[in-house]
Amino acid sequence: MHFQNPNLLMTLWILPVVAGLLVHAHRRRVAAAMKFADPAMVARLMPAFNGPRPWIKGALILVALACLIVAAARPRFGVYFEQVTQRGVDMFVLLDVSRSMTAEDVAPSRLERAKSDIRDLLSKLPGDRVGLVVFAGKPAVKVPLTTDQAFFEMVLDEIDTKSAPRGGTLIGDGLRKCIEALPEAKDRDQVIVLITDGEDHESLPLEAAKNAAERGIKIFTVGLGDDREGGRVPVRDEDGNLQFLKNSDGQELWSKMDGKLLEEIALTTGGAYIPAGTTAYDLGQVYEDNLADLNRGEVQSGKKKRYREQFQLFLCLGMLCLAVEMVLPGYGRKNSYNNNHAEVA
Repeated sequence: MHFQNPNLLMTLWILPVVAGLLVHAHRRRVAAAMKFADPAMVARLMPAFNGPRPWIKGALILVALACLIVAAARPRFGVYFEQVTQRGVDMFVLLDVSRSMTAEDVAPSRLERAKSDIRDLLSKLPGDRVGLVVFAGKPAVKVPLTTDQAFFEMVLDEIDTKSAPRGGTLIGDGLRKCIEALPEAKDRDQVIVLITDGEDHESLPLEAAKNAAERGIKIFTVGLGDDREGGRVPVRDEDGNLQFLKNSDGQELWSKMDGKLLEEIALTTGGAYIPAGTTAYDLGQVYEDNLADLNRGEVQSGKKKRYREQFQLFLCLGMLCLAVEMVLPGYGRKNSYNNNHAEVA
């Protein structure tokens, strides 16, 4: 037996309390009757206090209360199998893990902010197949398309700047890797969500976007970082001391977000550009505003084990016990008239 609201079963502790109150009330009635008259008169005038009816009525109340509590907990038993079809879109999250994503112009850093936003996005993707590709100088598929969000989040937690081989930022190569990993499917929409600071090292991302458009794949781009002053790229030396990345002339490098490129990529595929910059935004809400109406095809189909709702049985039994308790007299009546008439005769 399974319960939909098992926490309600904890209220069964009230049964011994109610039982104690019923016993106490019965004893109070007996004590009050004894004070009303002497024992001989009580025996002649009052109902039979020692009969089984008070205990039967009390038992009915306790059984009814227990049944109603169990019914409220929604018991389920009796197995059946239901045909379930899961529908959704295919989506790859393409995440930039280059060193520029460690800039802290977005708190706590561009990369950590992106990972947090991806978790918000997952909460809006019931039934969708989601994959994860990371890129820097070379892309790598970390999570193939899956509906297992727990596995996706476990992998996402481990992502850092060492998750992709080689340094650099090759957005075009990352897009081509996603296109390659997306199976051709005409019954559902396919989407790439690119999260980056927009810096690219001549990887021809616009050509990759045109290839995606030919496949009917929409690209939604999210730009993180300051597009004016930018942010310094933190690094640590061999002793673990915090420093900032410098060029060959010894000057600190500042990474700026390139929103123009990201906007062109999105528009080429009929997607949308989200200029997050350094401000707060909700990627889950962006999904609902722009992606929730996408065409969803059948992702997987199968039979799912279900349990039948059986709270009706306990509800009816509880109500029946209350009805019987209400019509059952509390104490048996003595036929004193017949007894006296027989004595006189």
